[in-house]
Amino acid sequence: MRNLHLSLLLMLWLTSVLMPASSHAAPQCSAEQRITKNFDNGAQWDLCWESRIRVNLVLSDVYYTPADGPPLRVLSSARLSQLHVAYDDSDVTYNDVTQYGLGGSYLVTLTQADCPQGTLLTVQTRAVLCVWRTSADNRYRTPTRAASSQSLNLFSVSQVGAYTYITSWIFYDDGAIEPGIGATGALQRSSADLELPFGRVLQGDPDTLWLSHTHSYYWRLDFDLGASATDDVVSELRYQRNTQGRRELQTTVFTTEQARRIEPDTHQMWRISEHAAADAAAYDIEPTRHGHRFERKEVEPYTDYDFFVTVGKDCERFASQNSRFNPECQNHVLEYVDGQPLQNEDLIVWHRVSFHHVPRSEDQRHMHTHWDGFKMRPANVHTATSGLANIANTVPVFSEISDRRNRPGDHVHVTLNATDSDGDVLSYTASGLPDGLSIDINGLLHGETKLAGVYRVTVKAQDDHSAGSASFDWVVDASGSDNGAVKTGAFNVWCALLGVLFLILRRRPQAPHRCASALPPLRSLHHRQFF
Repeated sequence: MRNLHLSLLLMLWLTSVLMPASSHAAPQCSAEQRITKNFDNGAQWDLCWESRIRVNLVLSDVYYTPADGPPLRVLSSARLSQLHVAYDDSDVTYNDVTQYGLGGSYLVTLTQADCPQGTLLTVQTRAVLCVWRTSADNRYRTPTRAASSQSLNLFSVSQVGAYTYITSWIFYDDGAIEPGIGATGALQRSSADLELPFGRVLQGDPDTLWLSHTHSYYWRLDFDLGASATDDVVSELRYQRNTQGRRELQTTVFTTEQARRIEPDTHQMWRISEHAAADAAAYDIEPTRHGHRFERKEVEPYTDYDFFVTVGKDCERFASQNSRFNPECQNHVLEYVDGQPLQNEDLIVWHRVSFHHVPRSEDQRHMHTHWDGFKMRPANVHTATSGLANIANTVPVFSEISDRRNRPGDHVHVTLNATDSDGDVLSYTASGLPDGLSIDINGLLHGETKLAGVYRVTVKAQDDHSAGSASFDWVVDASGSDNGAVKTGAFNVWCALLGVLFLILRRRPQAPHRCASALPPLRSLHHRQFF
C-alpha cells in the first residue's frame, strides 16, 4: 500500500514537471466570456472579457500567439479607469466613470445594424458588445506585393448625459494593441454670456456660447508578460539631443513607483519588458498624442502627469475619486505613487490621453465622433516582419561571381548587386574580406588593400526574411590586376595629357586647371558595379 502511495505521488510529480508549458498558456474563463480570433498570417489573440457597472469593458488573461512562436501572456487585465471632463470656465468637472458609470444601465443596446460584420455578445440578455475581425491598411508593401493587416475589434457604447462614448479595443495581427475612446453625442454646457472667453457662438444660435472643455482618458494596464507576474521591468527611453545636434539614447530603468510627464522634445517612450534581459519580449508605448494636455494641479495634482507606474493593489481601481468606492485606499493615482520598490512586484501602468474640445458649428445637433487613444507595439516578440509569416518569399540571388585579384595598395570602390524578384529592399554584408576593405549596408565595398594573401570572401544579400549568398577567392599579391581599383597615378597622367592638349588647341594658360571638367565624373571612375 505504501509503495502504491509513493508511485502515485511520483506520477503526479512527473506530470507537473513534464507537462508542456503551453498547456497552461490560455485564458482562464468560461466559453461565454472568452474571445479567440485567428488571422491569415498564422497569429492569434485569445482573451476574456466582462462588463462592470463603473468601467464597463474589462479584459483579462490576454494572450497573443505569433505565427512563429508560442503563446505569450501580455496583460493580466486592462480597462479604462477614469473619464475626466473639465470645462474651461473651471465651474464644472466631471469624473464620469466614478460619478456615473459606463456599464450597467448606461450601456446602449446594440443591433446587428451596429455590428454588420461581427457578432453581438450580451450582458444580462442585452446585446452590448460587438466583436468583429477586419482587414485594414497594407501592413507590408514592396513594389511587387502587399500584405494586408487584420485585427480583432471590440466596441461597446455608453450614454452619459448628452455625451455618447464608444469604448474600443483593437488587437492587430502583428501583436499591437490599440485602446481608444470615441466621443460623440451632443454638446452639453452653454452660457448666455457671449463675452466669456471659454467657448464659441455657433452658426444659427447667436444667443448661446457653447463652452469648450477637455476630455482626459485614463487607462489601467496590468502587464504580466510571460509566465511570471512579478518580473516585469518598466523603463523610459529618451533620445536627447547632444551638443552636436545628434540624438543619443538614454535609458532609465524604473526601480521605484513613478509619475512622469510627456516631454515631446525628448522623443520619449516607455517600454514594459518581460524581464531585465535586453532581448526580452516587450511592449512599447509612444505618447504620440500630447498636444492637449490638461493641467489643474493646484486642485487635482494628478493632472500634472501622463504616465504612472505603481505596485498592484486590488483597491487602487480608479485614477481619481477612488476613495468613493475604496475608502481604505488612496484617492487618486498620484497618491498611489509613494516610493515603493518595483522589483519582484506585480506592476500596474496608468496612461492618460487628453483632447481639448472647442465647439464647432458642425457639432450641431450631433457631433462627429472624435477618437482618442494610443497604441502599444510589440518589441522582440517576432523574429521577422509578421505580415510575411505565411507568404512565400523569394531569396535574393547574385549572378555568377568570378575570383578577383588586386595588388597591395589598390584603392577599391565597387558595389555588390543582387536581384530580388519580390522587389524587396536588400541589405548587404560580407565576411573574409582582404585587410583594409569594408562594406556598408547598401553593398558598397571600399578601402585600400593592404596585406598580400588569398582571401575566401562570402557576400550576403538580405531581405526582411531570407538571405542569399555567394563566395569567391580574392587574391592580393604583387601581380594583381586592377579589378575595381582606382589608380591615382594613371589618373594624374591622364589629367596632365588632357591639360597639354587643351593648352595647345585653345592656347589658354588656365586650361590645365580645367582637367576635371574634361574627364568622366570622378564618381564613375571610383564607383564600379560588379556581381
